Amino acid sequence: MTTAHLQSDFDFNVTIEHINDRQPNPHWKIERTINDTMYVIGYCRDGEALYTYNGKQVEVRRGDVLLFPKGFVRSAAANPDNPWSFISVTFDVLFQNEQSREQFDRLDIRIRSPHLYKLSHLFHELNQVWTGKRNGFSVKCRSILMDILYRVIREQDRTEYGSSRYNAIETTANHILQHYADSFSIEELARLSGLSPSHFRLLFKKIMGMTTVQYQNHIRVGKARDLLLGGHCNVTEAALAVGFQDIYYFSRLFKKLTGENPSDCISV
Repeated sequence: MTTAHLQSDFDFNVTIEHINDRQPNPHWKIERTINDTMYVIGYCRDGEALYTYNGKQVEVRRGDVLLFPKGFVRSAAANPDNPWSFISVTFDVLFQNEQSREQFDRLDIRIRSPHLYKLSHLFHELNQVWTGKRNGFSVKCRSILMDILYRVIREQDRTEYGSSRYNAIETTANHILQHYADSFSIEELARLSGLSPSHFRLLFKKIMGMTTVQYQNHIRVGKARDLLLGGHCNVTEAALAVGFQDIYYFSRLFKKLTGENPSDCISV
C-alpha cells in the first residue's frame, strides 16, 4: 500500500562515519579541506575560529553550528588568543526524494541563533554515546543527530521569516493541531496570532506551505488514517472522530490526499 505525501517535507535517514572532539589548540588550522562523500556538521563549544569559503571570511564563535555539504571547500584557523573547541560529526544522508536533497543542501553553512541553546547538550550527549559504544549506540547516535538536524531545519524557517512572525504562525498551527476536530475562521485564528486577517492568511500559507483549511485537512486525514490502520474504528467512526460530518466528502478528500480509499486502511 503506497501513501502519497501530505505535504512537501524533509525526508531522509542518516549514517554516522565518525565524531571528532577537538580541544582548544591555538595552532589548529585547515587548508582547502573538502569531503566529496560525506556531510559534516560542527558545533562550537567555546572560543573562536575564522573560516574562509565562497570567497568570504566567516567568524565562528560559541554556540555556532556549521553544516558543510558534500564537496564544499573551506579553510579555517583558530583564533590564537581564544582558540575554539568543537565537536564535529561526519555523516551521510539517504534522501527519500530529490526535493529533500535540494532542500537540505540549501541550508545555511553557519547557523547562529539563541534558539539553538539546547544543541550544546545534544552534541555532548552524542559524543558521549559514540565514545562509549554500548549496546545500541548506533541507533541512539542516529536519533540524536536527527534531532539536531531537525532543530537546525526549524531554525532555518524561523530565521527566514523572522522570530515574531514565525512564532505567531506556530502558535496558531499548534492550536489547530490540538483542536483538529473543531473548525476555525480566518478571523479567529488571526486574533489568536495577533495579526490582521489578510496578513495572517498570506503569512500562514507562506510559512506552512498551505492554507489553514488545507493544514487542518492534512491533520484530520492523517489522524483518521492512523485510527483506521490501528483497527480502532470503521470509516464513519474515523470521519466523525476527526471532525467530518459528511462521510462522502471525507472519503473523497482522503483519497485525494493519500492516494488510498479509507476502507483500504482498515486493519483486518
